[in-house]
Amino acid sequence: MTLLPVHRKAIHQADVQYRQLDSDRFNAHTEVHRLTKAGVSAEAIGGLLNLSERQVQRIRVSQPPPQRFYEFDNSEERMCELDRTVDAVIELACKLRDQDPQLVFKSLDLLDEESLRELTMVALAGIPVDMTANDLFGWCQP
Repeated sequence: MTLLPVHRKAIHQADVQYRQLDSDRFNAHTEVHRLTKAGVSAEAIGGLLNLSERQVQRIRVSQPPPQRFYEFDNSEERMCELDRTVDAVIELACKLRDQDPQLVFKSLDLLDEESLRELTMVALAGIPVDMTANDLFGWCQP
């Protein structure tokens, strides 16, 4: 199995851009609501924040974006779901190593976006980051 090259610079750049986008969105939302409460018109707010009047109107009626990426749910049901996700990650890892990677690819292809993201997060959490890449992926054949 050949691993795709992933460049650290690309990951860092994506992270910085995402954080900036989230920060800009949150700041614009906050400012629109603050200026609206002060009685400033949508046209004036748009001029101040470099937004169209339509964007200002849309922000005025929307809820503020969450400051966290997710809401943590520690209910019994959610913990059971996460346990099943961990089991699925382990099963897929075993199939990837010992059987056919195409089976894993096809299994992942069937997942919806949210399930795939959750599975990825659980898999990433299970990686021992104190190991070298060679230690982690020494079982792969080039």
